[in-house]
Amino acid sequence: MVGRSGLRPRAPPSAVNGNALHMADIDISNALDVDTSDVQATVTSISSGKRPVNLAASSAGPATKKRKAASLIIGDGDDKVSGDDALGPMSDNDKDSAGDSEASKKDQPALATKADDRRPPPRGMPAVWAKTRGDLAETVDYFRCRQGGLQSNDGQIKGLLMAEDNSKRPYMDGELILTRSGGGNDIINGKVSQSKDQNPESVTVLAFRNNVKYEVPAVVILSDRCLHSMIKPPYPYSVMGHFKPIFCWYEKNNARITVRFRWERLHLDGKSWWVSKDSPTRSGPPDYDTKAQRQVCPTCHLTHPRIYEEGFICVNYKCNDFWKLNGMAISNNAELTYNREWLTERTKWTNPIRPPYALRPKALPEGDTEDPFYYTTRAAMKGIVCPQCGSCISRKTFGGWYCNTSGCDYVRLLPRMTINIRTIELAYGAQFQGYPMPHHTFEEPVARRETIYHGPWRVETIDVLEGCFVKQFHSNELINGRPGGANDMFQQMTDPVLELARRPMNQSKGVHIQGTGQAGTDKRTVSDTLTGNFSHNFGMKYKYSATVPTKPFSDSPEVIRESLNKMTWINDTSSEDVSPQPLNEVLVLGYLEDQLIHWHDDGEDFLGPTIVTFSLGCIAKMEIRMKGRYFYGAKSNKLDNYDPNQPIVDGCLLPERRRQMNEIWGSLSEEDRKKQFKEFKALGKCKKHGAVIFHTKLHHGDYIVMHGHGLQRYFEHQISNLGDIRFAITGRHVKPETIPEKERNWGDCDIAPEMKYTGDMDAFDDEEED
Repeated sequence: MVGRSGLRPRAPPSAVNGNALHMADIDISNALDVDTSDVQATVTSISSGKRPVNLAASSAGPATKKRKAASLIIGDGDDKVSGDDALGPMSDNDKDSAGDSEASKKDQPALATKADDRRPPPRGMPAVWAKTRGDLAETVDYFRCRQGGLQSNDGQIKGLLMAEDNSKRPYMDGELILTRSGGGNDIINGKVSQSKDQNPESVTVLAFRNNVKYEVPAVVILSDRCLHSMIKPPYPYSVMGHFKPIFCWYEKNNARITVRFRWERLHLDGKSWWVSKDSPTRSGPPDYDTKAQRQVCPTCHLTHPRIYEEGFICVNYKCNDFWKLNGMAISNNAELTYNREWLTERTKWTNPIRPPYALRPKALPEGDTEDPFYYTTRAAMKGIVCPQCGSCISRKTFGGWYCNTSGCDYVRLLPRMTINIRTIELAYGAQFQGYPMPHHTFEEPVARRETIYHGPWRVETIDVLEGCFVKQFHSNELINGRPGGANDMFQQMTDPVLELARRPMNQSKGVHIQGTGQAGTDKRTVSDTLTGNFSHNFGMKYKYSATVPTKPFSDSPEVIRESLNKMTWINDTSSEDVSPQPLNEVLVLGYLEDQLIHWHDDGEDFLGPTIVTFSLGCIAKMEIRMKGRYFYGAKSNKLDNYDPNQPIVDGCLLPERRRQMNEIWGSLSEEDRKKQFKEFKALGKCKKHGAVIFHTKLHHGDYIVMHGHGLQRYFEHQISNLGDIRFAITGRHVKPETIPEKERNWGDCDIAPEMKYTGDMDAFDDEEED
């Protein structure tokens, strides 16, 4: 966080009586820099609970005169529209808007407000828009957040979303936006209402001040839930353009302090796309000299602009005369009107500004690239802007981007990946020619068994609990290089026939968010959140944190059936049961650069005790740790209450201390219980979980076997991709009785006896003959 000294606003050139805002608590000095323009698309009179009224052009009709105040986030484009029917420039520059076009109008979702919305359509169309928040966040650099209305990084605001606003007097026209800071809200009687003061020194306010100080514009996006827009938003999310932060001030709404921001459109050399066709056009250059009246508060001696038509009001929340008009406190029901002269002011920044982000992100290179891993990088995982209709398109399939706007047929397919296992070897080291070197570590309660050399395989086994173990089958170059081996299978995994795609996350708490970069397991996912990895399921249906389609083995590609064939041999070989349960389900996950599957377990009730994973491609790191609730003996993962009934699992924190606590727990008061548990938790090395007890690396062609329900119940694991591309093929036994009867045969996969995999036991013999 930037220190207060770094947030002090620049002294304005026109300070009244020398009392420019030199205090860090209030950022009003910048109002003195605000310049006026003699033309404003709309000058509004805003009253509590009423929508802005267009005084300059009343063509919007009666429906524009009254509308509940429910949303605001600013937006304007840096557009130069050549005509109402001409599509604006679509290049990677700062032209923010385009005129009307049939391509832009193809798929305009209905406004997510009232069906009787009578606001006029906009005069133009945005050059960049999105159907979902996920598409927007994955495509543009200035608004990556999936929740909240503001994107800030490094102490500055990058992007702002104009959505619902429950406060009084939000405002928006073609060149100016007045909005509030976030926070302080609760749901009261089914409606979002401000329930407490907004923090005048919040991170958002400090970031806004930094934008003002360093003259950094932000990008504004218009949501279709914004009722203060003068036009009916054409899309769920429409990029308006770059706006200059000017200053913040403070009001009171229902006796609660509200922080307000003033934003002005950065480029005024053109008509905004988000005004109606009948709105007036600026005549001549902006007027940066005419300003609204300024006045010094006799109590705090700070200079403020006259913001409200009714008279001068001190907007310094620390002043004893804050939010008073003529010395009298302002009623909560007062209908204040913004000062017309203040609304038409315009600010000229000291230096010429080129925004840090273009509205249209830089396009990916066409065709093949010199780097064979380019299309597996984070850059290639981002969304793109459709060059035909302007919509943001997430990369949802392994093979490329598909625009699903109605009437738009744009497709950007990636060239078939030229990566092979030799390419990976050059980047990450050669495969082992003989028995691989061990590469694992473990801590108590894990116990390592003696190494077994099973033909060409090196097999390591660790016991975690009684009846629960992990086995790793270490492969090598001879096994992987066999016809139909890991090398050939790796090549087949990029074939479009597998239909690998990113899948929607299920809406629930406690799910593990695979490959999205989100840490933690107790998160509520946003409705359009997709997994970071690419997946498809085969055989029996498997339900987990994402909704993944399933194909029966009878309709599956050959590489899937061969994977099942090999994993069946691994399952039978590693089993310590008389008759292991057969694998009848295979889940394929494709990971690109630095993606991972966060801490989770595979302990669903409908699964058998054994899970086999086949790793293809780059090296991955696997870790196992005890879940926090069992490590500390807590009632839940929140670790807020101790539970004496929790089992004392080998490897938990201080088991003897736990037993002593259990004996006296019933005689302790609630206060003493909290004290005891707090002291006990302080003895643990980690805050919310046990330490990592097992760590290994999975190389190309390796298999990892996890066996035992207790391993999934008490422990969790995480697998991190350490390279650019990796495929994890996991086989499980799904209990048939949990599947609808008509789908139970999906897991049947008959393999002829002569085709059954037998472990390449003669691999070393072939090498010796050579």
